[in-house]
Amino acid sequence: MSNATWALLAGLILIAMMLIGTLVSRLPLSGAMIYLGLGVLLGPYGIAVIDLAPIAHAATLELMTEVALLISLFSVGLKLEVPMLDHRWIAPYRLAFVSMALTVGLIAVVGMFGLGLPLGAAVLLGAILAPTDPVLASAIQSEPGSDHEPTRFSLA
Repeated sequence: MSNATWALLAGLILIAMMLIGTLVSRLPLSGAMIYLGLGVLLGPYGIAVIDLAPIAHAATLELMTEVALLISLFSVGLKLEVPMLDHRWIAPYRLAFVSMALTVGLIAVVGMFGLGLPLGAAVLLGAILAPTDPVLASAIQSEPGSDHEPTRFSLA
């Protein structure tokens, strides 16, 4: 499929998920589980609309992954409704910078000494495996408004 077809398919899925959002919120399933089921249904195990050839479509898959990640993180950030200079951002900044750098470094050390990877590959492995999960953030985020639970706010 071309980039335009992928973008159209992704846009239609996003619009459909937004329109049925209230129905989904009543189900014991998360949005990610529904997207996974939809992917299986549209893939080769279902009606075969999506051709799974990741090497052939690597550039398109990379672009779509980046767009999905940006949309997920942006929507979580918009729902927080806390000004950037608010004191409540201190804990999330510490978590983001200190723990992320520490995680990347520790995984790089394990990659170098435990797996025998060169330094560049070990740091790349650390960056890939570091915990940046927008699905988790959207699942635990605070409710919109001025009264934020500190732990939920920091993790989101």
